[in-house]
Amino acid sequence: MVCAVCNKESNNRRVCPYCFTPYPNDAPAGRQSMAQQRQSVGMQRPSGTGSKTPASGGLPAPVEAARVFVMKQTPLVRWTGVGIVIVLLIWAFTSGERTGPDLAPGSVPSNIIASPMQREEAMALIKRTRETALVEMQQDEVSVSYPAATFPVQPEGQIALAQQFARADELVEGRKRRIFFYAPTGRKFAQSDGVTGVTVMR
Repeated sequence: MVCAVCNKESNNRRVCPYCFTPYPNDAPAGRQSMAQQRQSVGMQRPSGTGSKTPASGGLPAPVEAARVFVMKQTPLVRWTGVGIVIVLLIWAFTSGERTGPDLAPGSVPSNIIASPMQREEAMALIKRTRETALVEMQQDEVSVSYPAATFPVQPEGQIALAQQFARADELVEGRKRRIFFYAPTGRKFAQSDGVTGVTVMR
């Protein structure tokens, strides 16, 4: 204990052996509590500085760095980035899927119809076309305008439709005539003649 009068320290807990001044009754308890507090603080320091629990839940360093970078951005930037990633994924999964022939404007597609057509079949096809589409003839030229109900959506289906009518007209007439094919919107999507056959238009 440290005496408050002579400022000397001794092991006596009741009275100072040097000036015989009685120690206060709460002095031992107060000093003991302070010592316990210091000891507890000293024990807590290593646990707070030596071991740190990662807030990322054990994520790898690159993933944690990316997560921190994303969380620092504004919500608008985050949602824009998510949209870009979705668009890139859709493009990556659909860019390599191309079906049907290459129907570039002005090109002559290969013969899609492999099976031969008889004259009776050709006459029946022309009859069905006249019932569902507008077929106009002027000298050696024919114009066929298809309605939306019977017009194919896919370009290869449109070309197959034009090829079928052109072959049927050739079998019935005995010669190749110039034929213009029009979509429901009035756009000419193909034409056929005796030189190039069926040609894709713009």
